[in-house]
Amino acid sequence: MQKSIIIVGMGPGVSLGIAEKFGREGYTVGMISRNAEKLTAYTRQLKEKGITAYFATADVTNTDQLQTALRTLCDQLGGVDILQYNAVDYRMGNILDETIESLTNGFQASVGNALMAVKTLLPDLKKSQGAVLLTGGGSANYPNPDMASISLSKAGILNLAKQLNQVLAKEGVYVGTVTIAGWIQPDSPTHSPKILAEYFWQLAQERDKVEILR
Repeated sequence: MQKSIIIVGMGPGVSLGIAEKFGREGYTVGMISRNAEKLTAYTRQLKEKGITAYFATADVTNTDQLQTALRTLCDQLGGVDILQYNAVDYRMGNILDETIESLTNGFQASVGNALMAVKTLLPDLKKSQGAVLLTGGGSANYPNPDMASISLSKAGILNLAKQLNQVLAKEGVYVGTVTIAGWIQPDSPTHSPKILAEYFWQLAQERDKVEILR
């Protein structure tokens, strides 16, 4: 039976690298972001590599939109084996300039809706004995006050991964995160999307650790 991966927060970097890696390994790819034009381009790009892909649009800050998109793709794919949550409130700003509202909104998009996505797809993930792969960041361990929302969100993702790993293991669902602590560049010898995608694949295959730090 065809396996599938749904990627939330699809973009041209790590998430596209993940789509290409899992697609080459035989997975059908589902993609979610708010830009239909870019998603169409990714679909075409993946098709040229022999990878079947579908997409649904949603603003990842909008819980209702994201839930609808997840269910739409899950129906199209006939279930889901892997949920990959890549969305983050990628917004620069000093911690003293943040407000309760801005931090709360950022945390919702980056962490709260990650949990919602897991819960939405959990029946299908349990059926497939699947996996949840979360994109972490080095600011979880080395917070930057000028990247306040990102730093708090990545700390939340690491914590969420560890909690979910514990509670979902008994359901046969694996949860892990790649904490990316370097600058992502296409030609990087250590942090290119292609290289980083291999770590996500390693987590999904080995399922023996919660975190890979790179």
